[in-house]
Amino acid sequence: MYTRPLSAAPELIKKYRAQFIIYLFYVSAIYVAYGIFKIEEIDIKMSIATVLGFSISLLLGFRTAASYDRWWEARKVWGGIVNDSRTLIRQLIGFTGKGEIKPEVKKLTYYMIAWCYALKNGLRNINPLEGLEEFLSQEELKELSSKSNKHNEILKLMQLKLAQLRANQSIDSFQYVSLDNTLKQLCDHMGKCERIKNTIFPEHYRAYTHWGITIFMIMLPYGMLFSTGPFVILICMIVNFFFLMIESIAFSLQSPFQNSANDTPMSALSRTIEINLLEMIDAPNIPAPLQPDKKGVLM
Repeated sequence: MYTRPLSAAPELIKKYRAQFIIYLFYVSAIYVAYGIFKIEEIDIKMSIATVLGFSISLLLGFRTAASYDRWWEARKVWGGIVNDSRTLIRQLIGFTGKGEIKPEVKKLTYYMIAWCYALKNGLRNINPLEGLEEFLSQEELKELSSKSNKHNEILKLMQLKLAQLRANQSIDSFQYVSLDNTLKQLCDHMGKCERIKNTIFPEHYRAYTHWGITIFMIMLPYGMLFSTGPFVILICMIVNFFFLMIESIAFSLQSPFQNSANDTPMSALSRTIEINLLEMIDAPNIPAPLQPDKKGVLM
């Protein structure tokens, strides 16, 4: 996620450099044919291009809004994960309290941190168990390695640990239900992330919008020859740039877990959870928060 305003122009020009060069030659050739060789038959009514451009703008606006909704929903889900993670450990410390933090609470805290990192890695198609050696035992890592949904299995370990606390009468039935409800909310957040990850944005919608932009950009210079003269080249290049920029933004936002610069900052949020929870159990060697890189990107 970008943490400060950053111009998208260099990246966009680099990505679409070939298309920009081809389009520049295309528009220039049309102007030469009309302005120098006086082939006036290629001049068409601007209203035709205007109607098509308005239609494409509506489609592109709807697509950008839909993509942003997916990105914002992902961010809200991870905000809920942050809150419910803190709530779970706070409840455990309060319910089992009596002036000391029980080993079971510390173990559940490490499970909670491991779950956040495993979920983050899984959503980014990275090994979910990567970097979890300090939170899980070798036996637990070995057991989890054979499971298909590793973050869901960590939730099961947390559930078993809660059941152990209840069996030892460290918590009563009402406290167990309250903790179980918080665990259920974490499971709901996990399911929402998996739904966003596994629900593919309609490719036909994207393809038709892209082809609509292409057709509009092909027609645009013909409708501007009479009124703009040689400025038709500059105007068409600017319009082409902004249409491609908006389309590129919509494409990058539609997959908030694709491990890109516009990704939901799950690494930073997981580190924040780790710091907060370790402080709650008075653990030593608490790590520092993640910082944005030189480009202002915080993953």
